[in-house]
Amino acid sequence: MSTFVLIHGGWHGGWCWRKVAKRLRAAGHDVFTPTLTGLGEREHLWTPDVGLATHTQDVLNLIRFEQLNRVILVGHSYGGVIITLVADQMASSIHALVYVDALIPEDQVPDWHHFPPERRERMLTGAAQWGGLRVPPPDPAVWGITNQQDRAWLQACCTPHPIKTMHDAPRVSTAWQAVRRKHYILASTHGNPRFVHHHHSVQGQPGWTTEVIAGGHELMVTHPKELATSLQRVAEEGTAD
Repeated sequence: MSTFVLIHGGWHGGWCWRKVAKRLRAAGHDVFTPTLTGLGEREHLWTPDVGLATHTQDVLNLIRFEQLNRVILVGHSYGGVIITLVADQMASSIHALVYVDALIPEDQVPDWHHFPPERRERMLTGAAQWGGLRVPPPDPAVWGITNQQDRAWLQACCTPHPIKTMHDAPRVSTAWQAVRRKHYILASTHGNPRFVHHHHSVQGQPGWTTEVIAGGHELMVTHPKELATSLQRVAEEGTAD
């Protein structure tokens, strides 16, 4: 069986993987769903210094102290940045990288630069109530959530996201590309141009496989069965590596 480490996206926490983790564990896999510092149940640990380095270290420490190896490291949305930065420092411990409608960072290019001007303005307006240092979660409808139960779950559990992570310029080399198996899952009904671009850019590249799931951005919430099946397929296809 495989070891999965599932990294959540912005405003979320390890809680968002509940439905997927349950399925993977039932299949016999080891599954870790850490919550990044300052978010979810670790919201109380937020400080103005929490940024990309903090969140990267969260995951590096998990792998180190749990003594994990041959990890299938999965990142959703913003989590794609974190798994890339982790793999850039610890490629030998990573068996596969899986990007779930996720960002792939560029060296020295802050995430903030990729947001449309109107989205930046909304986030800055919202952040004003948090001293300009944290961005409140958007309405779950932005992520394609239509089910009222799922909407209520996200509204209850999503927390403000540290704005520093958006302004930090990631330092990423090519070391992460040494991970032999890399897989990109695109949520086809979300339609975010950034994720579509990432999906297209890696198609056909050596070491990469891709697929599309017909769902919105929050696949781990709305399509947990399909996503868990995809992750198990990545694990099974890598057993001979």
